[in-house]
Amino acid sequence: MRYVFYCVNALYYFYFSVEIRLAFNISISSFLLFALIISSIICIVDIFNLHLIIYIISICKIIKFRTEDIKMRSLNILHISDSHIQKKDEKEIREIVQKMIIDINKVQNEKNINIDMICFTGDLIQRGDEALEHEGQWKLANDILVTPLLENLNLSEDRFIFVPGNHEVDKNEIVDALEFGLQVDSLDKIKGFMDRFNPIYKDRLKYFYDIVGKSDLNPTFGILGYSLQKEINGIEIGLACIDSAWRSSGKGTSERGHLYIGLKQIQELYANIKNASLKIGLLHHPVEWMEECERLEIERELSKFDIVLSGHIHETDLKQVIRRRTKTIYSTAGKLYPLDYAEGRAKDGYNGYSILNIRYDETKCNVFFRTYYAQNRNEFDVATIICEGGEECYEIGTRADMKQLQWGLIGGISEFFHKMSDKYNLINDVDTKSPKSLQQIFVSPVLAEKSEYIKENQDSKVDLQDIFDQDDNIFLIGKKESGKTTILQQIGLKYSAEYSIRGIIPVYIDLRYLPKGNDKLLNSTIQFIQKNIADNDSISRQKILELLTAGNLLMLLDNVEIDNSRHTSSIVEFTDKYSKNRFILAAQEDFFQSLDIKQIPQYGIDLKTIYIQYMGKAQIRELVTKWANFRKEDEIDINDVVNKIDSYCNQINFAKTPFNITIFLVLWDEDNNFIPINEGIVMENYIEVILEKLSEKESLRSEYGFKIKQDFLSYIAHEMYLRNRPYLLREEFNELVQQYHKRKGFRLDNSKFDVLFFEKNLLSKLDEYIVFSCTSFGQYFLAQYAYHNDDFLDEITRKGKRVYFKNEICFYSGLKQNCVELLENLSNDILDIVIEHIDLVDELNEMQIMTEFKIDKEELISGIKDNRLSQEELDEISDNSRITKEVNPMEIKEQEIKEDEAEDFLVLLQIYGSIIKNAELIDNTYKISHLEYYMYGMNMLYSITLKLSERIIEELSYDELKQKMKSDFKFESEEEFEKEKPKMYDYIKIFCPIAIQNIIIENVGTPKLEIAINSLMKSKSDKAFELFMLTFLKCDLKIANIKKILEDYIKREGSKDILKLALFKVTFYYESRFFGNNEIIDKDLLDLADQIRQKINPPQIHYIHKMKKKKKKSK
Repeated sequence: MRYVFYCVNALYYFYFSVEIRLAFNISISSFLLFALIISSIICIVDIFNLHLIIYIISICKIIKFRTEDIKMRSLNILHISDSHIQKKDEKEIREIVQKMIIDINKVQNEKNINIDMICFTGDLIQRGDEALEHEGQWKLANDILVTPLLENLNLSEDRFIFVPGNHEVDKNEIVDALEFGLQVDSLDKIKGFMDRFNPIYKDRLKYFYDIVGKSDLNPTFGILGYSLQKEINGIEIGLACIDSAWRSSGKGTSERGHLYIGLKQIQELYANIKNASLKIGLLHHPVEWMEECERLEIERELSKFDIVLSGHIHETDLKQVIRRRTKTIYSTAGKLYPLDYAEGRAKDGYNGYSILNIRYDETKCNVFFRTYYAQNRNEFDVATIICEGGEECYEIGTRADMKQLQWGLIGGISEFFHKMSDKYNLINDVDTKSPKSLQQIFVSPVLAEKSEYIKENQDSKVDLQDIFDQDDNIFLIGKKESGKTTILQQIGLKYSAEYSIRGIIPVYIDLRYLPKGNDKLLNSTIQFIQKNIADNDSISRQKILELLTAGNLLMLLDNVEIDNSRHTSSIVEFTDKYSKNRFILAAQEDFFQSLDIKQIPQYGIDLKTIYIQYMGKAQIRELVTKWANFRKEDEIDINDVVNKIDSYCNQINFAKTPFNITIFLVLWDEDNNFIPINEGIVMENYIEVILEKLSEKESLRSEYGFKIKQDFLSYIAHEMYLRNRPYLLREEFNELVQQYHKRKGFRLDNSKFDVLFFEKNLLSKLDEYIVFSCTSFGQYFLAQYAYHNDDFLDEITRKGKRVYFKNEICFYSGLKQNCVELLENLSNDILDIVIEHIDLVDELNEMQIMTEFKIDKEELISGIKDNRLSQEELDEISDNSRITKEVNPMEIKEQEIKEDEAEDFLVLLQIYGSIIKNAELIDNTYKISHLEYYMYGMNMLYSITLKLSERIIEELSYDELKQKMKSDFKFESEEEFEKEKPKMYDYIKIFCPIAIQNIIIENVGTPKLEIAINSLMKSKSDKAFELFMLTFLKCDLKIANIKKILEDYIKREGSKDILKLALFKVTFYYESRFFGNNEIIDKDLLDLADQIRQKINPPQIHYIHKMKKKKKKSK
């Protein structure tokens, strides 16, 4: 028994012996013998005598075990990059190299190491075309850097290993035609180039390969790059010198994301060194600089190396990537030269080098970071700005622990999230011009803690980055097609990319496809992980349970249905067991009502509710801009496209979802001249894309083509109209579907019309009701019904009834672009009203604005510039002025149409204007006359506005206004108040035309009316106000040279009062960035403003003569 007791204690002291071994670098064989002896001695002498252990450790510290038989194998690498050597910097570089050598020697002494090899990762010289000729930068680099280092470290020339960087590229050897041909956008193209590799591809680095071939390195060349095998300190070392610069043109930052290495290059080089004990890869560019399509593949291949060294980014960086069977250390060296400067002084911390101390037998690698302190000290020292103490330690070599297994997962899961954009892939199939991945056009969504329908909470915005950074469980609510799944995808990508920081694995589960049986969510999680693990590896159910228990997963649960008890019970069961994990749930909100937090079930965890709102103008602008970047052959006015899309959506209350905006851009790609002006044609094209082009199955069902589907939905819209309500009961809908199929002789099991339109998001189910998902869908299909039914058209366009069907008539006129009869009926009624009040329009031509505009040029221009808003501010103002709510059909009362009541004249004019805009096929004589009547009507409205404003201002009471405005009331006396009244009236005269013109451009704004506008401008040359309105309508359409039009107008216009209106309109153009961010047009607008100023206030002749006399006297 005593013997057993002694053995147990021997094991206890054996543990202390392990500590001794690690402290003093004892070899394994010597250690085993040493440990056995020490353990036995302790057991025999006194098992409780800890003083003996302390004594042994103190002896070990003195001896330090420096005998050769117990020395561990090690390798020390000096890693340098980016010296950019050229003749003009020779003196300064020599000084820095000498200071680096002093510091290297200092580190060697302090750490008791000796440098065995130098690895230089590119940009040794500044210019490849100066490498051998002229400056001879390669020889210069050898003289001032390479040779001094080798001599000081007592190393032979074959211990200096180097790869090419972008500055080594000889630009004179680049063939432009070949450059274009080598551009890629897919892995298949890269593979094709590598399989058919032509040596001329690397002519730009031919001299570099010649230098390597003539050196003492004894390289083995691949199609690109070269490999080496060396034995140093008993370690078999393999080096793969990868050429990441062969596709570089030496441009630097602009090449990020456009270079590629070629998987075949790395595979060839690795094959040459695969049997080495320690495998090191060298390349100039970090993987992040490669084409996105290649990155994951290259990262996987590099993971076979123990260490990967790089440079280029001029910053020191270090990380470790762990995969199933390997751990790879990625070390990026900072630049050696040039120094960075700020405010004329050199900056600390941006120049440096590192030393890798690889303790091979311990599978450890210490990295010592050194930086150049340039501001005051002018010396290298510990790089504490990189990490605490300027030193990091990592394990190297093969291990199969849990952490590695998780890294094996990340590659496959990252690939899943990259490929999960199924709907966008369909768009790629439809539109070959579209960007190839969703990542290229992703725009951060508008998120808020409250629904956008709750106007008092418009300040509750949330940034997507907040979701990334925080650990809260999230309940994400959004309309259909609002981007819920895309947001989950972005979160998944973010967590995959930052696994080394977070240690969390993202898992995506679509709750529509939960399996049957028990533990639905658990089984779905296991299935997702096992299906997506990378490199054909496997992971057991037990390992996944360990990940869940430890809280190492992010659960992204999509398409949660709050009224689905199966979903609720599955989530509650899962969160009860695995609450340590983070959860983000995504659910759909009805188009017509906000999903209140009170309606959300209890899922067993605290959830922060976040709503996805519709895109604002800024988001539309960003999306259009990103999309336009892929249409390089087209020069387009992004501002114009953004305004037209935004205006179209606002006019017909169309949902500004990422999906809808993307469909507009698909239509734009199909037709370069596409601008959403004709509401009917745009909606028809949009619905055709939704129903036909985004589904292979639908396009194959030729017997139920687009026209049939439109006919069915028109039938449904008309049935809603007959019931005088914008919805059907479910029973009514099902009955109508059966009746339609029976009448047409169709089979419902083939057409799937009872489910198809819900899947396509054209119809929605709200409890027991069936509605169109968007009000404008119902209006469009009712217009389609009118297009094919003259009696119904007569019914909705009848006087007294037509103002209730404004959008339907607008859609109809877009579908039938020669509706002369409809125009004539409207014009007769409008003309009757205009003729009765024609004197109101005539008065405008004699308008007077009493306020003086005495201002010099400098004051005018600075005032205009100072008041200019940024694009972001303008977009925000536009969004805030357009906050509209989609009305719930169930809240709409049965419409009471009173045909005997007077019609709203503005609504009548808007209907009339939309028909004029869409009536492209009618004769120009009709266009001219109808546009003239329309303009009469709009001008008359302006005149009526002035009359009402004048009366209101006259009746304003000083005392009443003071009482209402209180502290905001700025007038000190009633007399002052009365004096200001005329100015108030003038301001209304000046600003109202801009508002009226905005209505006009939205209503009749089409370039196809240019000739009609020109004809009217000629006939109205003596009508000052009418000519003003027509001239600026033409400018608003952006169809001609604005500067020329307005310069001619300013010269001819004799009314200073009307010119005051023109001055404010030109100012509006500039301050609202009406023509986009165009510096040339901006300058023209300021010049035009000054021309108007001079004409309003011409220099007085007597004043000029007076100034001349003063000058003569002074002489």
